[in-house]
Amino acid sequence: MKVESTSEIRSVGSTSASGAQGASSPSSPTQPDTVSTAQSAQLAQTVAAVQAEVGTSQNARLAQIEDAVRQGTYRPNPAQIADQILQDAEITAKLQAMLGK
Repeated sequence: MKVESTSEIRSVGSTSASGAQGASSPSSPTQPDTVSTAQSAQLAQTVAAVQAEVGTSQNARLAQIEDAVRQGTYRPNPAQIADQILQDAEITAKLQAMLGK
């Protein structure tokens, strides 16, 4: 882009500066940017609680599968296993293509 004169640059700068001031009316209060560490601590506690709950349910499910395998009653779903193998192969192929290997 070729700039013909510097007056064009000044007009853009002065327009944006006055436009920014004109956009906020004095009657509308502006809220300052704030950061709260209390909220992040609460979120961290919530995440830790959910992770513990998921870990517990996962461990319980694995214990059930282990018991079924030991008793000889575990019957995996062959279609589900095949789907998972194909999904894994597809993801691996996409990653290799992205990495150029």
